[in-house]
Amino acid sequence: MIFKDQYDPSFGRKSVFTICITVSVSVSILLMYIEQLSSFPWLQPYQISGDFVRRSMIAGCLILYFVRLQVTVWIFQKRFWTWFETITISILMSFVLFVFATAGGNNKQAVGVLEMIGVLLYLSGSFINTFSEYARHVWKLKAENTGRLYTGGLFRLAMHINYFGDILLFTGFAMITHRSGVYVIPLAMTVNFIFNIIPLLDRYLDKKYGDEFRDYSKKTKKLIPLIY
Repeated sequence: MIFKDQYDPSFGRKSVFTICITVSVSVSILLMYIEQLSSFPWLQPYQISGDFVRRSMIAGCLILYFVRLQVTVWIFQKRFWTWFETITISILMSFVLFVFATAGGNNKQAVGVLEMIGVLLYLSGSFINTFSEYARHVWKLKAENTGRLYTGGLFRLAMHINYFGDILLFTGFAMITHRSGVYVIPLAMTVNFIFNIIPLLDRYLDKKYGDEFRDYSKKTKKLIPLIY
């Protein structure tokens, strides 16, 4: 991920990413409900055929994530995308979403308390991520805030509260699948945030905002409110 003062629509690169995610989500949902569709007999051997309620919950999570992701990419995110980044995250995110769909969708266990807690975490994480990004976007649209660092709203609780929202929602998603192996995904995401993305972003923000960022970082947790 590249952080620098270079704003660009990156229309072609974002379009490639959107197409890949669209295909991943569409195929996943199609395979979940292929048994109700007689026009795709050749896909029957690949159907995702676990508990119907769980499949529906996963399908709902995929759709909500897709919508939120498009809003973030096309409205909130103004920075330049490189082709390397585009190809990497297109492949990675498409694969991750398909893994959630197949691993959880093929689980024949009936849903229970764990899945309900997972839904709450998923929705909470989705809200934290999107609302924090929205509030910052609205604030930055005001001319008087040009060149200033946004530290309000949920960003008062943690410097990278939007990433914390991602961790929560993917942890909740893993709980909905009720597959232990899937927890590797939010764990790997957390490690990537802590040791790769956040240090890169902090160096960029320090260079861009100077003392304003340093003062903010001294009094604000980095990722997890009240903890880290």
